[in-house]
Amino acid sequence: MEARKAGDPVAVGQATRRVIALGLVQLAKIRLDSRLYDQAAKLCADSLEFEDTAGSRVELAIADLYAKKISDAVEQATIASEMNPQDALAWTIKGEALLRNKEYAGAASAMQRSIDIKEDAEPLYALGMAQLGLGEKDQAADTLKKMLALIGDSGWSRVLVGRAYLTQHLPQEAIAEFQNALRVEPRTPEAHYFWGRTLLQANDWLPTPEIESHLQEELKLNPRHFLANYLLGIFARMGRDFELSDRYLHRATELNPSLPETWMYLGLNARDRNANQSAERYLRKAVSLNKSGDPKEHLSLRQAYFVLGRILVSSGRKQEGEKLLKEGQQLQLEEQQASTAALKAKDPQEAAVDNAEIPVGETESPLPLSSRQVTKDGKPKIQIANSEKQLHVVLASSLNDLATAEAMQKKYDPALKHYREAARWDPRVPGLQRNLGLAEFFAGKPAEAIPLLSKAVAQAPSDAHARAVLGMAYAETQNFTSAVQTITPIANQALQDPQLGFAWAKSLAETGNRAGAARALQKIAKADANPGVERLIQFGQLWQKLGDNDHATESFRRALLIDPENADAKCALNLSKCP
Repeated sequence: MEARKAGDPVAVGQATRRVIALGLVQLAKIRLDSRLYDQAAKLCADSLEFEDTAGSRVELAIADLYAKKISDAVEQATIASEMNPQDALAWTIKGEALLRNKEYAGAASAMQRSIDIKEDAEPLYALGMAQLGLGEKDQAADTLKKMLALIGDSGWSRVLVGRAYLTQHLPQEAIAEFQNALRVEPRTPEAHYFWGRTLLQANDWLPTPEIESHLQEELKLNPRHFLANYLLGIFARMGRDFELSDRYLHRATELNPSLPETWMYLGLNARDRNANQSAERYLRKAVSLNKSGDPKEHLSLRQAYFVLGRILVSSGRKQEGEKLLKEGQQLQLEEQQASTAALKAKDPQEAAVDNAEIPVGETESPLPLSSRQVTKDGKPKIQIANSEKQLHVVLASSLNDLATAEAMQKKYDPALKHYREAARWDPRVPGLQRNLGLAEFFAGKPAEAIPLLSKAVAQAPSDAHARAVLGMAYAETQNFTSAVQTITPIANQALQDPQLGFAWAKSLAETGNRAGAARALQKIAKADANPGVERLIQFGQLWQKLGDNDHATESFRRALLIDPENADAKCALNLSKCP
């Protein structure tokens, strides 16, 4: 505000850049909370144009981390930690990213740096996971004890510790922690689920009565547990109890309709009951969801493509069916290649469960990132100070201010860019469309300026500046009649402004008012005490068009006095060959 009051465009630009950067990062957090990770990353990257800070780099790293762009997350977090080595969150995010890449030594080093700055639960938990990955079980146990001391020894915190052991494929230690969780709090959420999942993982993803019992116990505590319903639906299908399977799977689709595998299993159930019409509907849903996401994350869906393709071919829709069969073969090939690269492929159920556990993946800390507030039960508590709509208004207003400051410095190209960005956020900002029209003209785009300035002049006929620029835009696009109509109401101003006056005089000449053009040109020439070469050439050429060779010659000679080698003037005076 102080910069604006002082009328300093440079200071205004600097101040508004900080506001814009802050607004973009805040909006990125909203997108992140909505799981629109790529959008969040782009907004953070855009903010760096306006102000490059360690905090913005950290937010970009967080967005990249959730978007599974691990190398980008490492890069941004590294830059942030170099910009501000005392930023604990930068080290934490770097460690999280390295942990997901199973670079345990680097992750442990980054987490230790974070802890040295500020001892917090998240880096302690991630450090424990990295130490387990390095085979340092005793050190990991000590680290996880420190975490428990910070957050409290409760059922849910014991589940977290168990998950750390589960992630690093230590089933006995994981089960012991889930048992501890239920001993502390018999109704601890997810303790039974993860106990069952640990047994399932250790049994090569083949169900047993004990595993099913744990999942059913979880549903007694929380009937809306998505993964428990999902897995029990698959197990019932494996036992060919399609009715029970459908019951669990339908509940799963209500809880998370975006996982394509759930719809695939419903389709397979329907096919096995010879209900091909229902099978087609479910399988089409699975294929559609797969195509709208990343197909490489759902390679097991090849079954949906094969079964749907065969249903279509057998019902006379050969072309569409054969296309799906080919797509299924491609998915099968990619799955085989992935299996070869990883030596051991994930079980389809395991892959689907990992895909469903958003945002928690195989080597990710289930603790919320430190940039989010946390409730006592460890769950994210999202508190957004400003709504998205309010942020749009702030961004548009600030970009409008920045562009105006740039226009005052005659930086028309960046001004035009920022006016356009302002209009994208909120076109209703007062004066924005007018400013955008002015910027379009001064950036050399008169045709784009005309519709914007026409509206501005229609709304405020006394806006002399907008009217003047609109008139010049008409003249430059050779709409001379409109130029005359627009400029005539401000004729006195035109006679004092060589650029506007010339546009008016030329438009008068082009519309047949040669006498009016000559009078205007004479007055403009007198008012312009020190015209430049370009202006003198324009005057001379227009005098020639009006048939006044004396005034034309005078203008060209004055141009040669300033620039003796000017080709246009020498050509007009027959002093050299015309180019």
